[in-house]
Amino acid sequence: MTQTDPEIESRSPHSRGFLNLLGRSFFSEDPQNSANFWIKYSTSVERKDDHLHHGTTVGLHESLENDEVVVKRSDGMPAEKLYFLKVPDWTSPENLSMTDFVQGAKASWQSVMDGFQIYSPWSDYHDGHLYETINWKQLENDWYKIQLYDIKAVARAYIPNTTWTMEWRAAHELPNLSNKKYEEYIMTADPDKCRNNSDDETPSRTFWKSTFAVLNASSAKDFALDVLNGTEIPNPYPWPPVPGCIAVSWVALPQDNAPDFQLHFVEDFVYDTVLHSIPEFIQYQRDFLKTGRKCINSFMMNNLILEADSLDPYIRTLEERLVPYFVFEIAQDRYALLFSFPGNEGVTLQLQSPHLTNVEAAKPLEFC
Repeated sequence: MTQTDPEIESRSPHSRGFLNLLGRSFFSEDPQNSANFWIKYSTSVERKDDHLHHGTTVGLHESLENDEVVVKRSDGMPAEKLYFLKVPDWTSPENLSMTDFVQGAKASWQSVMDGFQIYSPWSDYHDGHLYETINWKQLENDWYKIQLYDIKAVARAYIPNTTWTMEWRAAHELPNLSNKKYEEYIMTADPDKCRNNSDDETPSRTFWKSTFAVLNASSAKDFALDVLNGTEIPNPYPWPPVPGCIAVSWVALPQDNAPDFQLHFVEDFVYDTVLHSIPEFIQYQRDFLKTGRKCINSFMMNNLILEADSLDPYIRTLEERLVPYFVFEIAQDRYALLFSFPGNEGVTLQLQSPHLTNVEAAKPLEFC
């Protein structure tokens, strides 16, 4: 473990600074194919081609296969780092694995692309970028099928070989597609039930949010406020929950010298209507955490990566709440804390820091 930092140690036992954004990790059946999607249809470059890239993630060195990309902002600076990892695939007592959920997400999204429905529950696991990171010209050239809302302010796509999707949003300009037939091909009605679009958000950063499907949006919000030092922010959906509408909570995470980053928690009554449903997905992780094992499972590769001053205060808080967690040394003087939101285990975070004093970090990392 690192030596005690007097400045950090002098804070109160639960003192927490900023949780600054680092990137995202995904479980992928085919990391290269997942990465190729980003390289072809966005402003992404492979890690080895990006001199500004540095860092690592849990499981990178222990994975069976991996690939990495850096998504660029319009000014050429990094917007988000993406890691795609294929790791040993844990099977639950119900004989389900991450591969089953990937197949379920793929089939559900294909139903949207084929026009049988306008919404997939897996859409609610997504990151949010501004349109500046999307390569409209290449999408047009390939007639690649994505979902463009008829208001043109939102576009969505499935990230191949994962359980994750992607949202792009207009900031100041709508997409100017030269091929109107292609535009008609990808356009769909707005599937966001009960949303008030009269005062829609205008994100102030290129990578501005992560959205999670949850079973209880209120408890997910409360956990983020208490454990992550988040701040609740208004959203355009009705609250308290209204029958027939989705229930949503939004939380802002302050960033150091950058606009706030948002976490969106979405609760939908249709989550149990698809093959290998969202409740099954969350139960899969809940079942694993009940085993109390020191190794981690494939599910935990789906995580949002944030930088902390120290892991100590977060570990103390998790221990007080009896929330299972995992701590690993992922590089020299670099530690990572992994945990899932209790009751909403589809929300999994990875906090990284060079500072850790109150627990021993596991090394090497092991997969179950």
